[in-house]
Amino acid sequence: MALFDAKAETYDDFCRTPLGHFIDMVEHDILGKVAQPRSGEIAVDLGCGTGAYSVWLQEQGLSVTGVDLSEKMLAVARRKASDRVKFIRADLSHLPFPSGQFDFAICNVTLEFVQDPTAVLKEGIRVLKPGGRLVVGLIAKLGPWAVKYSKRGQEAPTSVYHSARFFSYDDIKQIGPNPPYEVQFGLYVSPDEFKDESSAWALEKQRNPTQQEPGSGFMVVRWNKD
Repeated sequence: MALFDAKAETYDDFCRTPLGHFIDMVEHDILGKVAQPRSGEIAVDLGCGTGAYSVWLQEQGLSVTGVDLSEKMLAVARRKASDRVKFIRADLSHLPFPSGQFDFAICNVTLEFVQDPTAVLKEGIRVLKPGGRLVVGLIAKLGPWAVKYSKRGQEAPTSVYHSARFFSYDDIKQIGPNPPYEVQFGLYVSPDEFKDESSAWALEKQRNPTQQEPGSGFMVVRWNKD
């Protein structure tokens, strides 16, 4: 059974709460700024889960293929996207695509849960066309959200966070396929600070211009293919 099979039918529930919606919007905002998806591009969503980012990219005019190891997550994704997005079950470290197929690859909050993140990044670059870009979103190791999720994993052996690994920017530079082109940080509102979406956005905008890794809960790294 894939790691997220048991969570498939309830995976999107958190994003419907005020806190979950806020986090989701912060992540979409940063990923969009770094990725710069363009209508007409051919994209692959690595670790697509229930298809949220696959649908998001398709709605912006991209042709999208979502890839995940969990068939149950993919079943939810297929219901969500109907026939607008192609979904494939595959191991991210051995993608079933020829080299140079995609303009753009996105991989959000996925490296934390794979066995070989270096191989996943290498594969993500391999399937890109020359000039393509790989954009990866991560739970920032030095931030309060990684601390929260690590504690949850320690306390609950059945949690998906039990074996999760979190990365700092230095960690990512060590395992990346080449030097990163860009990095941005965000989600400066800690779990204990959230009261409502309005005040959370005000705090996020106040802290975000510093763009410091310590204190950030989310990190987006982009690699370009030569």
